[in-house]
This record gives sequence, C-alpha cells and structure tokens, in this order.
Amino acid sequence: MEPGDDEAGLAVSIFEKSCLYCGARFRVLAPHGQQGDHREEYACPECGKEYQVDASVEPEVQLLQPRRDGKNDRYQETMF
Repeated sequence: MEPGDDEAGLAVSIFEKSCLYCGARFRVLAPHGQQGDHREEYACPECGKEYQVDASVEPEVQLLQPRRDGKNDRYQETMF
C-alpha cells in the first residue's frame, strides 16, 4: 500500500487488485479520516464482485485492465 494525501488532507491508502472472479485489474483509493476507519465495501468495476477494506468513507475504484475471462456476466454471491 502506498499512503498519500487527498485534497482535504486525509491519508489515502492506494493499492491495486485483480478480481478473483473475472480477472480485471483495478486501483483502490481508500481514505482514512481522523474519526477512525470502519469496514467499507467496494466492487470490481467489471463484474460487481464485492470486496472490503478499512476506510473512513467508500473507496474510489479505477479500472486499470478489463476483465480477462471472456464473459460479460455479473458476479452473484452464493448462499452456501
């Protein structure tokens, strides 16, 4: 993770992730506030698979590489 600063002076963790479902690669920018972090959800921009990170507000997600599985479906959580 690379800590940075956004315009409001808050710390921001920046990391890249490959989606476990579709293979897309994306960058996640997770702000950290003075009031503390809590579990925030973010989703793969290609298939919608959800992930979690500790942040003060919902993280920003930037697509770096499109999905690599040759499909165009959306991820669906199973109930098992």
